[in-house]
Amino acid sequence: MRQRRSEESDGIAEITTNRTGRRADLLALGSYLLGALFVVAPILAHYGRRMPISPGDRAQAEYFLAWSARVVSHGENPFHITQYNAPLGVNGMANTTVLGLGLPLSPITLLFGAQVTFDILIVLGIAGTAAAWYWVLSRHLVSSRTAAWVGGLVGGFAPTVTSHASYHVNLVAQFLVPLLAWRTFKLLEGRPVRNGLILAALVVYQVFINEETLFLAALAIALVLLLWAVQRRDRVRAAIRPLAAGLGVTAGASLILLAYPLWFQFFGPGAYHGGEKYMTTFRMDVLGMTSYGSNSVAERLRRFGEPPPPLGAEEHGFLGWTLVLLLVALIVWQWHDVLIRSLAITGVAFQVLAWGSPLQWQGRDTGIPGPFALLQHLPLFDTLLPTRLGEVTNWAVVPILALGVQRLLELDGLPARTRRLFIATALVAALLPAAPMPIKVVTRPAIPAFVSAGTWKQYVGPDQTVLIVPLPQWDFPTAIWWTGSTDTDMKVSHGYFLGPADGIDGHHATPGPAQRPTDKLFAEAMYKGTVPPITDADRAAARDDLRYWRTSLVLAPQGAQWEAVRTTLTGLFGPGTNTGGVWMWDVRHL
Repeated sequence: MRQRRSEESDGIAEITTNRTGRRADLLALGSYLLGALFVVAPILAHYGRRMPISPGDRAQAEYFLAWSARVVSHGENPFHITQYNAPLGVNGMANTTVLGLGLPLSPITLLFGAQVTFDILIVLGIAGTAAAWYWVLSRHLVSSRTAAWVGGLVGGFAPTVTSHASYHVNLVAQFLVPLLAWRTFKLLEGRPVRNGLILAALVVYQVFINEETLFLAALAIALVLLLWAVQRRDRVRAAIRPLAAGLGVTAGASLILLAYPLWFQFFGPGAYHGGEKYMTTFRMDVLGMTSYGSNSVAERLRRFGEPPPPLGAEEHGFLGWTLVLLLVALIVWQWHDVLIRSLAITGVAFQVLAWGSPLQWQGRDTGIPGPFALLQHLPLFDTLLPTRLGEVTNWAVVPILALGVQRLLELDGLPARTRRLFIATALVAALLPAAPMPIKVVTRPAIPAFVSAGTWKQYVGPDQTVLIVPLPQWDFPTAIWWTGSTDTDMKVSHGYFLGPADGIDGHHATPGPAQRPTDKLFAEAMYKGTVPPITDADRAAARDDLRYWRTSLVLAPQGAQWEAVRTTLTGLFGPGTNTGGVWMWDVRHL
C-alpha cells in the first residue's frame, strides 16, 4: 500500500514538473516574441508609412522576397533573376535571396506584399533564434529553464542579430545555428546514417537562408571539437569513428541535394569568384567587444537629444563592457570545465579574426596587419566581411552564460533568496545596457501612381525593359522600391546586387552591373548633383545603350533633389512628361 502511494506520489510530482516546464517554455517563447515585436514596433505602429533609416538593403531584401513569390506564381528558375539587370539577369544563388524563407512564405507575399513578409520574418527571426537557443540549452545543456532563458536572450537579442533588424532577413534568421551545433555533437553518439541525414537536412536548409552563416558555424563547431579533442584524449578514440561516419553521410547527402544550386552559384551565369576590396573594410575595432550596439539602451542614453545616426548593421561581437566583465568572471570561475575552455578560446579567436586587417583602434587605422590577413585571400574568406566573424563570439557566449547562471543557482552557502537576488542584479547590470531599443524609422516614400496602377505596362513590351534613374544602389533605393512593388513584373535594366566585375562571369564580385557609357553620365548627376556636358556622341552612345538594355521606357522621380537627373535625361532623350507622380520618357522610337 505504501509502495503504491509512493508510486502515485511520484507520478503526481512528474506531472507537476512537466506542467511547470511547459509553463516555463511558454513564458520564455512569449517573452521572446514580445521582445521582437518591441524592436520593430515603430514600423508596425505606422504600417506601410515607415521604413528604417538608410533603407537600401531592406529594399533589396523586399525585392528578393517578391522574386520568390514570382518563382511560385510564374514557375521561374529560382536561381536566375531575369527581371533584374536585364538582359543578363542576376545569379540568385550568389546573392542573399533567402529562398529558404521567401518560398515558404510566398503566399503571404502574393496576398499582402513583400513588406509584410519582411516584417514577419524579422519578428520570427529574432524570436525564433532566441527560442532555438533556449530549446537546445534547456534540453541538452542545462536543467534550469531560467539559465536557458538568459542564454536565449543573448542568442536572439544581441547586436549580432538585432542590428540587422532593419535590413537583413538572412542575418537575423540564425535559428539553425544552435541546431547545427547540437546535431553535430550528436554524431559522437553513433547512429551515423540517421544523425548524418538529420544534419544534412539542416545544412541544406541553411544554404538557402544564408551560406555565410553556415560557413562560420562550420568553422566554429570544428574549432570547438578540435579543442575538446585535445583536452579529452581519453575519449577521442571512441569518438572519431562515429563522427567521421556521420560527417561522411552528411557531406554525401548534402552534396547530392546541393549539386545543381552550387554549380549554378559558382559556374552559372552571373557567377563571380572572390570579393572586392571594399568588403574587407567592414571590420571590428580592437575594442569592439566592449562596445554597445548603436541601437542599445546605453547608446540611446549616451546620444539622448542628438539626431539619430544611421543604424549600424555590422555590429557582430558587440557585447558591451558590463557583459564582458560578467563573462570574464564566469570563465575564470568555470575554467576547469573543458567545454567552457573550448568555447572561450573559440570566441576570443574569432573576435581577433573579426578585427580584420589592418587593425583599427578606436576608429582609426593603425596600419598593423591583423591575423585575418593570413586568410583574406583564401577561397570563401575572400568574400567574407571580417566583422561577421564576430558572430561566433556571440554564439560562444550563449552556452557560457547559461552554464554560469545554472551553476550560480546551484551554489551552496547562501540562502536561496539572497542567491537569486544577487544573480538577478548581476544579470540586469550586465544585460540591460546592451538591450536593443525600437529601431529608428523615417517616412516611407509612396509608390507613384504611374507605377502602382500599372500604367507603365502600356509602354513596355514582353521583352522590353524600364530604365529608372537614379540607378538602383544602396544609397539610391528608389528604383528597387518601384520595381519590387510591381511584384517584379517590371523588368529593369539595372539593379543592386553582387555580380562579376565588368559583367564577365568568373571575375571578382562588384556591386551592380558593368558600367556603360551612359551610366557614367547618370552617376555624375546622381552623386554630384550636377548636369554633365552632353554631346551628340553621348546621345548616340545613349541610344546604343538603350538598344543593349532593350529599354522602351525611362522613369525618374519628382522632387527638387532630382533636378540634375531629369535635366541629364532631357539632354539625352528630349523633353520628358510629368505624369502619375513620375517623369517619363517614351523611348520606343529610339
